[in-house]
Amino acid sequence: MTKYTLALFLLFDISYSMDGSLSGQLEPDRDLMFSQDHRTKSKVVSVQAYNIETLKYYATDTKLARIASFDGGGVRGIGAASWCANFENSTKKSMADMFNLFAGTSTGGIIAAALAMEDPTSPEHSLYSADDIVNLYINECENIFRPRSFLGYLLTSKYKTEPAYKTFNTYFKDTKLSQIRPDCDLLVTYYNLTNNHPSFFKSHKAQNPALSRNEDFYLKDIIASTTAAPTYFKEFKLYTAYSKDHPEIHSNNFISAIDGGVAANDPSACALTEAMSLYRNADAFLLVSMGTGNCVSEVNPRGLISWAKNISNILMENTSEMSEHILKKFGMYSSKPVFFSRLQFDISEAHSSMDNKRPENISYLGHQAQNANTVIDKIEKISKVLSISNKPDRHSLTGDIVLSESNFMEI
Repeated sequence: MTKYTLALFLLFDISYSMDGSLSGQLEPDRDLMFSQDHRTKSKVVSVQAYNIETLKYYATDTKLARIASFDGGGVRGIGAASWCANFENSTKKSMADMFNLFAGTSTGGIIAAALAMEDPTSPEHSLYSADDIVNLYINECENIFRPRSFLGYLLTSKYKTEPAYKTFNTYFKDTKLSQIRPDCDLLVTYYNLTNNHPSFFKSHKAQNPALSRNEDFYLKDIIASTTAAPTYFKEFKLYTAYSKDHPEIHSNNFISAIDGGVAANDPSACALTEAMSLYRNADAFLLVSMGTGNCVSEVNPRGLISWAKNISNILMENTSEMSEHILKKFGMYSSKPVFFSRLQFDISEAHSSMDNKRPENISYLGHQAQNANTVIDKIEKISKVLSISNKPDRHSLTGDIVLSESNFMEI
């Protein structure tokens, strides 16, 4: 078999393998992991019943910076979107009225960006409710996951880019990263293939006149980049907003971007470090991290073809446990308390695919998320605190933003 025949066979195998199950490991009990650890003196504590009164104190009497983080996971993002609807229905507030920073990877980037969008007809109000985002999953998955021809499977990717981008354009239009709600910050992950390193879209950089030429992007391009999962979609040609606005000068100045999930499918640790750097005047932090479903299935790849079938999912799954480990260790050295709540639900292997757009699967995912009793209980407890407190003014958290000095020195 020639190397060219083998390459085509691998591509064919990968294309059809994406309908298979997603790997996962049994998640540890997060309430046990994030109980206050008196041996390590970690400042990261889970939002359990006995911590709610402490959280209430920080929310009402101090400057508590609030962070919402959303994992990647394709259609499974409907679970996190439905939880946001729970928060909004319980508090009668929009998510952007409750949280300072939104962070997301892949499908989580869609949720984060949509929640942070400002209504152009009503300044400092949200354009979309969480219910609107739930409806996006229900109504638009068929358009986002539009399959290529048989030959397209082999040579490019499983799904077409153009129909998905058209959907992103419908929802995000020509809004730029610098134009989100001024009282919110947005962090979205992607992977830069041009320079071969993980990268971030950051709204505070896009809003900085000294940086905006290189750091401001159209939201629809951000979403197309962070959702360009390998083998699902081809890489996205990412232009800055400035380059797009001046095509006669910068027509070839683009980055090849793919899904940030290959580096940080769970962006919660990235979100917390960003918040601590940005909100220097905060007294404490609340981090609500929302997963997209936990499926326990054995992965036992053997040989090149088997690894090719599983490597994308292995890379993009299971990062939440690493994030939690980092967060707890981080809390050992933090001078400020961090209240952490991880929301996750269980799904069966038959429903684990990130691109299963069938209505019955979408319904199943939403049902599972809403029937995760532990999660719903956490949402109710946190909502009670958020309903009686206001998020701190952004400027009171950031002060006059300057580039952070770090004690980390590279040699």
